[in-house]
Amino acid sequence: MRQGYMKKDYERILKMEIQESALIQEKMQEAYQMIRNGGRKQKDVRQRSRLKRLIMGMSAAAAALVLSVTVCVADPALAAKLPFIGNIFQTVGEDSGFAGDFEDGAVQLVTPDAVEEDGTVNSPYIQTDNGITFTISECNYESMAMYLAVGIESEEGFSKDLRTFARYGSYEEAEESEMAVSYSSLYMDSTSEADFSASGKGIYKGDPAAGTSSPYCIEGKFVDDHTFAGIIRVDLMNMGILDEEGKWNEIDNAELPDEFSYALHVTELFADPEGEHLSGSWNFALDVKLNRAGTIRKEINAANEDGIGIGTVTKTAYELYADLVVPDGVERADYMVAVCDAEGKPLESQAEYAEIYSVSGRDVSKVYIYVVDEITYMNECKGNNYPNLPRKAVFQTEVVF
Repeated sequence: MRQGYMKKDYERILKMEIQESALIQEKMQEAYQMIRNGGRKQKDVRQRSRLKRLIMGMSAAAAALVLSVTVCVADPALAAKLPFIGNIFQTVGEDSGFAGDFEDGAVQLVTPDAVEEDGTVNSPYIQTDNGITFTISECNYESMAMYLAVGIESEEGFSKDLRTFARYGSYEEAEESEMAVSYSSLYMDSTSEADFSASGKGIYKGDPAAGTSSPYCIEGKFVDDHTFAGIIRVDLMNMGILDEEGKWNEIDNAELPDEFSYALHVTELFADPEGEHLSGSWNFALDVKLNRAGTIRKEINAANEDGIGIGTVTKTAYELYADLVVPDGVERADYMVAVCDAEGKPLESQAEYAEIYSVSGRDVSKVYIYVVDEITYMNECKGNNYPNLPRKAVFQTEVVF
């Protein structure tokens, strides 16, 4: 079997359309078996483990100009992964907590023209540090959120503990596997930056240490012991700028520019906060072009006599969000917004924010929106008690799309 691949081979592989994720898994398992049988030399592993780029403190625009990491793909394992890298959205499928056909309209970041004649890939979207290769191969830039397709490869392989906690949360819950969700979750420590200067909104800096949020979860599955495929959701509905006095100035999603730069810096990967951590420095800079074609905004601006109600309702191809309105002096956290589809069945949460709902596979030509105080919702309306929503809501409305 030949050990090298020509540029035309990679172009053909990267352009392939993958129909069955099972086929990908089979080919990758074959490739890994070749490695175990001596298909990859230890010298190559050492060379790859030394590849590292640190671009801390740079703006997204500066990072985009200088960020460049070379990852060698002239070996059977990575050659077999090229179709997988370009089709992570399709490969993950339902094995993620995020529902939607994200491959539709996705932007391909790892493309055939990144492959050199000698079989290496020069791409800022494939980065290796401390034996962990972190790839962002596809992006779906919806107006309410950005979805990033991620591949993570460990040269040594992911430990059993990490894989167990990523899927079940603990060994105790693993023994009750029938209760487990269908996907695994890897968590990460990250900071981020979004430059909204084009619309006069300044620069959003996501840094948990400063009190602002940055992506922290990758939901997907372990393709094998060495490879995790997943999706990162970057929220665009709950962003704002901290001024010099630490005051939070919220940014209306409708006022975000259609194009902006976004930088993501990841430093830790883990499944259990107190367990194994995979440390490194992976830096990515993206030029975002939001797709607003499928976005519908409805101005409701209605409330009950106490001033509690709904302002704007926003729907995209994947999500729906109803903006809660409360009077001054009332805590938003004291109320829950529940949404039911046209059949009266509750929508499921899509993100870390419980009130951003998934619309994938549901009839949302008309939705029913209920505002319920938080205690009543948890005790009398949650889960199978959703038929109580019309009676227990302090405000309700119908929205037709």
